[in-house]
Formats: sequence, structure tokens, C-alpha cells
Amino acid sequence: MTVDMNFSESSSKVNWPSVIRNFRMSKRLKQAALAEDLGVTQAMVSRWENGESEPPERVKRRLGELVRDAFVIAPAPTWIDLVSLNPACEFVTDSRGLFKALSRGATDMLGLTRGQYEGRSSAQVIGGEFVEAMDQLREHGLFRNEIVFAQSLGTMEVNSASGLKTLLVDFIHWPRIEQTRTTYCVHSGVVVSEAEYALRLEERGRKFIYRKSF
Repeated sequence: MTVDMNFSESSSKVNWPSVIRNFRMSKRLKQAALAEDLGVTQAMVSRWENGESEPPERVKRRLGELVRDAFVIAPAPTWIDLVSLNPACEFVTDSRGLFKALSRGATDMLGLTRGQYEGRSSAQVIGGEFVEAMDQLREHGLFRNEIVFAQSLGTMEVNSASGLKTLLVDFIHWPRIEQTRTTYCVHSGVVVSEAEYALRLEERGRKFIYRKSF
């Protein structure tokens, strides 16, 4: 059996974070073990997996050899991969409010890197009426799969690296169930002006609306 993965000819098209992560997980390797094979530090492997930097050509060639030898082809991007690539503001939380993933747009807005938000409570970064909306999502059963989607308008206080700032935001929230049957909430939104906020609030009649699944 042969696998054609010519990384050298199209390395610019390769999703290196996914390739590295999928290869490592398929072989049940810790980052430190892969780092030893590649002759780099564990921290460097972590940076490549998080998309913070790209492997040098020497490492790309070695990764290509490892992947070919293992007959592993990187699968299509997962929904988490797609969230992380989204240039708009989107993030995913679990029932406890812990971040599962943030889009590039969200990390830019919050002033975070992937390593800074992974496993972190959203309450440490986000405040204002957005937190009240998240409480209502839990109260109305989103994590029990009782809500199809919800929309929220309100303030979002962002405790970013540049200091505390208050934004007016419009978000849609919906559940996403993983194969493990764990339910996450995907939050997709946009920052709006005062005029846009007033218009949207007038159209909807209230700040928080939701649709039950039954």
C-alpha cells in the first residue's frame, strides 16, 4: 500500500496543525515524544499544533516521511478546526463555561492566543449582559438539547490584554453534540454600533429569544 503525500510540492496548502495533531493522536504520541523524533522542543511542537508558527522545511519533510510510513492521511477539517479558522467572531463553550475553541476573529477581539484560552473559563475574560445570556442558555436547557438556537443582544465586557472594554454585541447560540455525546454551545456574533443595537432591539422586542426543540 502506498500513500501519496507530496508535502514538498504543496506545503503551502497543507494544514500543518491538523497533520501534526492527527498523526500524533493516531500513534498515541505525546508532544514530547514527537518532539524528540523531530529534534525540537515540546514547546515548538505545541506552537505548530496551535498554528502559532509553521514547521521549517526540514521538519515538514520528516513529518511527510512519518505520515507516509504510518499510512495516515489527514482527514477533512473537523468542526473545531473550522471554528478556529473562522475570521469572524465565534467561540465554543461547554456547560461549565469553559472555552473549547475560539475563532481567529474571537482571539483578535479578546486579545488571546490559543494557548491562553484552552481550558480557561469564559467568565475570566467575558462579562456584561453576555454572561446573563449564557446563564439563560443553561437555564432553558441548551446543554440538555432542549434548545434549537437562541439569539442575544446586549453588552459584552471584554477583559483583554489592552484593558477592560465594553462592546455592544449581537450573538446567535446553538448546540453542537460531539460523538462522545457531550453538548457544546457555539456562539457566533458581531460587534454593533449603538444605532444598529437600537434597531435590532426594536425589531425583536427583547434582548434574549430562543426556540425550544420540542
